[in-house]
Amino acid sequence: MSVDMNWGNIFIAASLLFSLAALVFAVMSAGGKESYAAPCRIIYLFSSVLIAASLILLLFYFVSFDFRFAYVYDNSSRDLPLAYRVAAVWAGKEGSFLLWLFFLNISGIFMLNSDKKNAQIVLSIIVLTQIFILVILAVESPFVYVWAKHPEVFSPGSIPGDGLGLNPLLKDPWMVAHPPVLFLGYASAAVPFGFALSGLIAKDYTEWVRGAYPWLLFSMVTLGIGIFLGGYWAYAVLGWGGYWGWDSVENSSLIPWIIAVALLHGLLIQKRTGMLKRTNLFFALVYFLTVLYSTWLTRSGVLTNFSVHSFAASKIAPFLLFFLMLYFLGSVSLFIIRFRGASGKKIDAPLFDWRTLTVYGIIALLVYTLIIMFGTSLPLISSAFMEQPSSVTEVFYNNFSIPFGLLVIVLMVLSTVSGASPQSFKGEYAALGITSIAAGILINAGHTASPVASLFTCASFFLIACSIRDMLKTKSKSLILSRLSHIGVGILVIGIITSNFPSSMIQKKLVKDKEYDLGPIGIAFTGFKKGGESSLKFMIRKNSEPYAVETAYRFDEKTGSLYREPYIMHTFLNDLYISPEIYESGIDSVSQLIIAKGEEKEIGGITVRFIEFRTEHMTSGEPTTSTELLVNGVRISPGIAFKQAGVTHMDRAIPGTGRFVSLRDIDASNKRIMLYISPGKNSVIPPDSVVLTLTVKRLIWIVWLGTVIISVGGLYIFVRAADERA
Repeated sequence: MSVDMNWGNIFIAASLLFSLAALVFAVMSAGGKESYAAPCRIIYLFSSVLIAASLILLLFYFVSFDFRFAYVYDNSSRDLPLAYRVAAVWAGKEGSFLLWLFFLNISGIFMLNSDKKNAQIVLSIIVLTQIFILVILAVESPFVYVWAKHPEVFSPGSIPGDGLGLNPLLKDPWMVAHPPVLFLGYASAAVPFGFALSGLIAKDYTEWVRGAYPWLLFSMVTLGIGIFLGGYWAYAVLGWGGYWGWDSVENSSLIPWIIAVALLHGLLIQKRTGMLKRTNLFFALVYFLTVLYSTWLTRSGVLTNFSVHSFAASKIAPFLLFFLMLYFLGSVSLFIIRFRGASGKKIDAPLFDWRTLTVYGIIALLVYTLIIMFGTSLPLISSAFMEQPSSVTEVFYNNFSIPFGLLVIVLMVLSTVSGASPQSFKGEYAALGITSIAAGILINAGHTASPVASLFTCASFFLIACSIRDMLKTKSKSLILSRLSHIGVGILVIGIITSNFPSSMIQKKLVKDKEYDLGPIGIAFTGFKKGGESSLKFMIRKNSEPYAVETAYRFDEKTGSLYREPYIMHTFLNDLYISPEIYESGIDSVSQLIIAKGEEKEIGGITVRFIEFRTEHMTSGEPTTSTELLVNGVRISPGIAFKQAGVTHMDRAIPGTGRFVSLRDIDASNKRIMLYISPGKNSVIPPDSVVLTLTVKRLIWIVWLGTVIISVGGLYIFVRAADERA
């Protein structure tokens, strides 16, 4: 595709040139030639202005409905509220890379003003990463004209009156916050990576930690908050009743976050004891490498058939793979070369010392991460040996999460009590242990007898109790904040157990205008609301008080999928999660027909045989697709005209019946079509119905409370680290 010359692409090209020049000066400055630092700063700031201008320009095009640009046309429409037009900027690959680039560039500005040793080396790594992203944006630019990307629909210079709109799943307030926070975590991960490389290059295996530590905290906290926001978004919108489905793309953000958590604890040990120098260098490198691996997985298209979140196949895939391999081979080679000289103090602490227990926890997290990475990557691994690549299910991850989760909680508890005296175990900790066991049994009583649930809740309550005890007895602010995060972990685990043990689900087919008792509620399906924002209407009765509810339910032509939104009744003890599965229209059951090429079917006394497609491109660039049908032995051709103003259905009468046939939808990849055949006068129309699933999520608010406490604890630790650095 030729490059469209416009201000957006000019800004990207110019910022790429300035970044290349800045890299040369940054490398020279890092090599000891301090006179190159000043021009490096000026050139880098020029690139910053251009990158910011690119993002602001793209935002302006979305806000002003400039559908000349394919990215705006594909992800926006005139009916979108302002907040979603802003969020649409990062709805696709091109915009999300530009947002990542913007955050990465800001990290570089901080490095320009840093007084940390080897900051120029870190800046060089950031600029190099910036160049890579700019190359990707040059290959797939958000500023491509619509007629260049969709030449089969639009002639050069023609501007659509409206866009295709935003994916319905993305029309949610969490879309405004979740991706930017996640990309802030991704972008800032380059800084600890750069400091680790600077330590390896300069053979200084201690000083790099001082610069990397606050950046690691910031990256870990923002990435974690992004993951938590994504979990709540999935729960509130996707309709399957959960907040974590072990989807490959979900895992690809979890993997680097677990690595970051392990690295944080390793850096704490190194700062206090001088141990784990090699381990921390390794984890700092792996953290950013897994971010790049995550990006390749989610945006190259390699997981298109295995993830509901993954982007489609893309021409940037080989570039992403090249960048990943370059960083991997370069950093790993340097680590191997410096391995012998990077040795730290040996771990000579007793078995139940907090340092030893923390190391065991780091090892457990690493092994657990490798298992998740294996499951996530299995489609790629199996594709090398099988024609039909395979993938693992949720059971695989859950089976490993149980022992590793319990192991980590036990290690957290042991590290908390490791310095306690024998008298404390006989007194305080004995009381806390008995109370925790009682609380764990009580919260599960009458709900589940699962030993797994009991072990997790008892251990989590004990972790919370011991952490609170430490917070009350210590004067160390750092210890108080770390214990706050540990309390959050314990609460989160309790919430996961209570909301999943037991898993209570009722599925029922509701016939229109008839009330059914579903567990704690009575519910009646009252009808289907047609229109652009079509929905299903229900009347729900709880405690003898009925009230009306509507849930979104419509077919999205952009994604080619059915969009359904759940309704959630929040109470203190339970969330009642009501999810419509399948709506069956009575009129559609006798008039709607899905038929494949070459098939013959009968509906309402009409015999239909689908012969072939026929597509014509009109001179205006508006194509028409028609189908050759044999209806009751007569050849007729209903069709669809795709006009800029909308879609027009070209219906055809069925001779001798007073009825007509209409082409409603086309599935070209599977060579199938959907037809509407008007019902006859004597047709019996059954009532509308809907298949509904009711899931009871017990005490699920505890999950959200845990994520908030973990995030607050992490933010306070970051603020404290930033103050100490200042």
